[in-house]
Amino acid sequence: MAYLSEFVGCLIFIGGGYAYMCNVSLKSTLIGKLNYIELCWAWSLAVGFGLAVSVMMGGPGYLNPGVVFGNMVLGSLGVVEGLKFLAIEFIAAGCAVGLNLIFFWDSFKDSENMSKRGIFAAYPVKKNIPLNFVQEIIATFAFLFIVFMGIGGVSNLKLGNDSVIVGLVGFAAVFFLALTFNGTGFSMNPMRSVFSSIWYAIFYIPGGKDRVDWGYQFIVNFLGSSIGAILAVAATSAVKAALL
Repeated sequence: MAYLSEFVGCLIFIGGGYAYMCNVSLKSTLIGKLNYIELCWAWSLAVGFGLAVSVMMGGPGYLNPGVVFGNMVLGSLGVVEGLKFLAIEFIAAGCAVGLNLIFFWDSFKDSENMSKRGIFAAYPVKKNIPLNFVQEIIATFAFLFIVFMGIGGVSNLKLGNDSVIVGLVGFAAVFFLALTFNGTGFSMNPMRSVFSSIWYAIFYIPGGKDRVDWGYQFIVNFLGSSIGAILAVAATSAVKAALL
């Protein structure tokens, strides 16, 4: 059930977020233009519901490879177990991309020669990889630290059992961290960008696809997000231990 809960939570989280990005990035949709407030609501609801459902199903609600890495580094999650969760998250990313391709197939077709990589991966307004790397670490750390401490139910570096609180805190944290959108592209999660970019490169995309910036994805969205998440898990553990 832990693996199933992780899969379902991840699918709700990034599947919902990608649906919004499809609506604002493609032709022949009812939205057609990114609105900052809508962006905040869309991704916040996606994360909040994903966390809530995952925890309600009895899972740890990692929903982020960086959180898995953090628990592995601190020894609260074994290597084999951690690799299983990473595989689940990778599969969920593929299903989220695939489902959005099905639902927006005609819109993708009508968006021939348009940039589509930003639907499934986060990029900043202005690329400056050294700066973006630092920004990603800071944003990811802040986001996850707020989530873990805000929930107040982090036990053994896992999320608590109150799914409503988990969902609300996740919603609030994403809404707040939307302030980092210009510098990070609103990623803070390798699954949201890197895993999905791999599937984007594999799948057939109606209307053509543009090239993934693999250098940015690996340095910023994978390493930056993972380091930020590991630091957040470590900081949360230290604070919790100090309060005992």
